[in-house]
Amino acid sequence: MTNSDELSALFLRIPVALYRTSPDGELLAANPALAHLLGFKTVEEMRRALEDVGDLYANPEDRSSWLDEMVERGIVYDFDVELKRSDGTTIWVQDTARAIRDDRGEILYFEGALIDVTDKVEAKRAKNEFVATVSHELRNPLAVILGLGEELANNYDSFTDADRRELAQLIAHQAEDASWLIEDLLVAFRDDVSRVPISPQEFDATKEVERVLEVVDHPIELEVRGESTVWADPRRTRQILRNLVSNALRYGGEEVLVRIHRTGDRVEISVCDSGDPIAPNDVERIFRPFERGLQTDHPKSVGLGLSVARKLARLMNGDLIYRHVGGFSCFVLSLPAA
Repeated sequence: MTNSDELSALFLRIPVALYRTSPDGELLAANPALAHLLGFKTVEEMRRALEDVGDLYANPEDRSSWLDEMVERGIVYDFDVELKRSDGTTIWVQDTARAIRDDRGEILYFEGALIDVTDKVEAKRAKNEFVATVSHELRNPLAVILGLGEELANNYDSFTDADRRELAQLIAHQAEDASWLIEDLLVAFRDDVSRVPISPQEFDATKEVERVLEVVDHPIELEVRGESTVWADPRRTRQILRNLVSNALRYGGEEVLVRIHRTGDRVEISVCDSGDPIAPNDVERIFRPFERGLQTDHPKSVGLGLSVARKLARLMNGDLIYRHVGGFSCFVLSLPAA
């Protein structure tokens, strides 16, 4: 086998997407790895489908930027770009390429390699969104705490005892909101979730539900049937319930209710709302970190609630599932009965 044959065989076998294109966008050469990356079965199928490689770009301006840099410098390193696949989906790739010129300096063709960096780009995007939303959600309660605190400190004598008590309660509620968000973050980012501290004890689940509902500025009906004593961590149970109620108010329908009943050796606490049912394919997705409901009225939400709630439930030998019953979307927390 000649050196040329060996290089041709390497070009075909190497699991890195390689290409050669003309300045006007014609695909001159490609290996099977490129066809696979772009969703084609063969290089021949890809050639037939592509009249101009510029059509692959999800954003035509990226193609222009790539060409400008290539003409000016003759080479590009790690150029992140979103490309369209044959099935209509898109992927992010990192393009490293160079321009091959003739003796007069005219560009003959470009040759380069593509690496799939979709996961990396999406993780970076999720991180940026996460930082922005956490900052937003913390900024709101902290701004209220600061504003009310300054008002109380600067004009203390001008308020009645009842006014001061009301301001103090507002500050306490906002501080609690910020505290619970931080608690959710601490649970969500534990490398070993089993190390989250849990202190199980016997308590009445109804009293913990009432404690959560008493600070909610929305009418929520509470139905209790039978004994509601459980063996779990009351503080973590409140953390779960707070997340479920918050989700129902943010993403659910106008009517929200909580049902508590014992079934066998379990006590089930159902937080239900009259909103649209969740599609079966989306049920498990919404239990993943940073996923949110399909409603967009409250876009600034970290999306940790259901993920954290399920983790905590399972740490207490319970579970958290979704059901659609009687026209209501329900998230059902089951805990061991005491």
